[in-house]
Amino acid sequence: MPANLTPEYKDAEAQYRGAVTREEKIAALERMLRVIPKHKGTDKLQADLRSRLSRLKREPKKKGARGHSHKVPHEGAGQVVLVGPPNAGKSSLVASLTHANPEVASYPMTTREAIPGMMPYKDVAFQLVDLPPVCEEHVEPWVYDVVRGGDLVWLVVSIERPLVGVEVALELLQEKAIGLQPAGAAVPEDARPGWLYKDTLLVVTGMDRDGADGDLEALLELLEIQWPTVPVSTVAELGLEQLGKQTFDALDIMRIYTKEPGKEADMTQPFTLRRGSTVGDLARSIHKDVADGLKFARVWGPSAFDGQSVKVAHVLEEGDVVEIHW
Repeated sequence: MPANLTPEYKDAEAQYRGAVTREEKIAALERMLRVIPKHKGTDKLQADLRSRLSRLKREPKKKGARGHSHKVPHEGAGQVVLVGPPNAGKSSLVASLTHANPEVASYPMTTREAIPGMMPYKDVAFQLVDLPPVCEEHVEPWVYDVVRGGDLVWLVVSIERPLVGVEVALELLQEKAIGLQPAGAAVPEDARPGWLYKDTLLVVTGMDRDGADGDLEALLELLEIQWPTVPVSTVAELGLEQLGKQTFDALDIMRIYTKEPGKEADMTQPFTLRRGSTVGDLARSIHKDVADGLKFARVWGPSAFDGQSVKVAHVLEEGDVVEIHW
């Protein structure tokens, strides 16, 4: 039996998918349970929501930590970790692009903990994680764990001293068996056993300064690696839209929209999947029961002619609209 979920329920579901804290997730789940249509077709979904709510309520509330957590839970379309030297402008980027409030100051070592925030881009959002700086004087040991867990690295350097910032960050990460590589590049043929290679964008801040364009040109000539580079300025709001686009491309994800039979597609809350994902992958991201009961799907968009009936193994493309039948 189809669930026939209401717009109010879908809004509550979107609230849950965007929740970051335990309390926000509990509030969203409770709202979903209040507004979900009560009939046989939603029995399993209601049970799943109650189970998730029960698990969250059993979790102990986080108290003042004696040490910092080595993991930042992933949220949104992808987790982007910001790596760079002191005063590179990482906190200013996070403050400009998200609703987070990292401390921004002209003196070094301002950031002392991992500070996440959600960066909107079109109809999705990336999770940015501001980290303490990496420098020869000191690096918080847990910083390397957060870098390992991220989906993408922004190597952030200031146009004032960019080359030193790049070289020091690369060297310190390599000491911990973490190799940064240009986003989209294959793992190097001479990859070292046991190393973890992270896709990376080079983000150069301070591009509103006098002579910045010439300094950037000189930097690109001096760099040994051809990094995908995004020059930005939070002061003049330069390059921020391009940074969102290159981040979306570098995460290698696509947006897939869904619709119910006989209704218009929901073009406001896409599912984000890895490129190359199938109808079956989409169904699993919606709910296990949907995946288990999937019969076929109809697709509108680049991967099929409008309304084409496809099977579970059909490979989806960016912007497809999918109608699941289960």
